[in-house]
Amino acid sequence: MKRQLLFCTDGIFPHAVGGMQKHSLLLIEQLVKYTDWEIIVIHPHKENVLDPKWNVKEISIPFDFNGFYIWKQYQYSKKISEIVMQYPEAIVYAQGFAVLHDLKKFGNRVIVNQHGLEPFQGLTSNDRLKTLPMRMMERYQFNHAAKVISLGGRLTSILKNEIYYSNDKIVVIPNAVYECELPTKNFEAEELNLLYVGRFAFNKGIDVLLESIKTLNRDGYKSKLKFYVVGKGPLYEKYTSEYQFENVEYVGFASEERLKELYETCDLFVFPTLFEGMPTVVLEAMVHGMPVIVSDTGATAELVNSKNGYLVDAGDKRAFKSAIQAYYQLSADDKRKMSEESRTKVMNNFTWDIVGRKHIELFESMLPSNPLSKL
Repeated sequence: MKRQLLFCTDGIFPHAVGGMQKHSLLLIEQLVKYTDWEIIVIHPHKENVLDPKWNVKEISIPFDFNGFYIWKQYQYSKKISEIVMQYPEAIVYAQGFAVLHDLKKFGNRVIVNQHGLEPFQGLTSNDRLKTLPMRMMERYQFNHAAKVISLGGRLTSILKNEIYYSNDKIVVIPNAVYECELPTKNFEAEELNLLYVGRFAFNKGIDVLLESIKTLNRDGYKSKLKFYVVGKGPLYEKYTSEYQFENVEYVGFASEERLKELYETCDLFVFPTLFEGMPTVVLEAMVHGMPVIVSDTGATAELVNSKNGYLVDAGDKRAFKSAIQAYYQLSADDKRKMSEESRTKVMNNFTWDIVGRKHIELFESMLPSNPLSKL
């Protein structure tokens, strides 16, 4: 008899857009390769959304998340808990708040992945006040689930502070990307192409990037740096109207083909996020051989160091600008070494083959017959 995994998520990319939703799609795609596991996916879409060739059972709970977010998530988890009880032998993998209601009844077989832990990374007291209900919900999950996944770095420290009884339940499993061919980069070029990919939202630090561009242009870098800014979001109209530069192209939403082209042709990835988990866009840049400038937050220090880029303090515009200048001034050989280090780091630690195997090992450790099981 096959072992069962209930994979519970609030959406699957591209039918729902977001880092967690894309992670759901890619992780499921990897897990189906392990044929001794029966994968049962619970999602809120009205019909089956996964590739039929994957041979995955889908359980649809059509659900509208518009409205009061926390209440909606709880109501959705309530419907999921009814299904979980119908699979008493299954290991349960929960993305976000998909598993919350009645967690005490079956928590000894639940794995929770809250990814970025954003409610615990508020920058101001007002931020922390607003996110208090979410922190309470996440703490409840952490303390009643069997295992809690950390993406690594500072996120592990956050979890250690929030789990009251035992830190043994924390398992570090990073995000991942698929392998790709390494594109040819021109490290001799006098003009650098810089790439940003992310939402136009406060937490992504778009203003840090745009203010840095303003001062770089003023200091004579206008003809030396070309920026491609990919993404949309609530601040898109505001920032694209306030910051008009000849050397900035606002790409807006980019198709997978266009995004792949930008990763292949751009030289340096920039991501001034204010708080984060382990951003997949950084991994995607690295697998394409791009050095990275990123804020030191969440698990970004697991990805970037002085060998393949620059870590800067979140919100520090001066440091972000200085990092761009520092990279520009490197020799072609040093730029090539940074590129190679980014690629090597991903291939050795963050491919889906590696991360998928880590998940399977975790699932197997929780089976009742396994001597390592905590059940």
